[in-house]
Amino acid sequence: RTFHGNSRLLTSEIASHYVSINQGKKQLPEYFNFASDVLDKWTQLEKVDGKKPANPAFWWVNDEGEEVKWSFEELGSLSRKAANVLSEACGLQKGDRVVVVLPRVPEWWILNVACMRAG
Repeated sequence: RTFHGNSRLLTSEIASHYVSINQGKKQLPEYFNFASDVLDKWTQLEKVDGKKPANPAFWWVNDEGEEVKWSFEELGSLSRKAANVLSEACGLQKGDRVVVVLPRVPEWWILNVACMRAG
């Protein structure tokens, strides 16, 4: 299924970025953080620059048909809050290992992105 009738919205951009890295036109970053380098960038493109239509960053549906949809901005905000709790209250430091034992519920994804954000 596509969003806004444009199936090439994200795939063409990812493919062109991948090709340019393979051809040596772009360098891989020395340090990559999915939360800040991808999630926050898409938030900026959607909300600040207005260059991208507001697609859900996260769309979860359970067996009963209940849905949870978060924009890039909402997922970023929730993951920053969780990362702060993990870092400040729990003492999580960059490089620490974390085990998350939850079913695949929306909170599982927040914690995963929060762990990436915290390093």
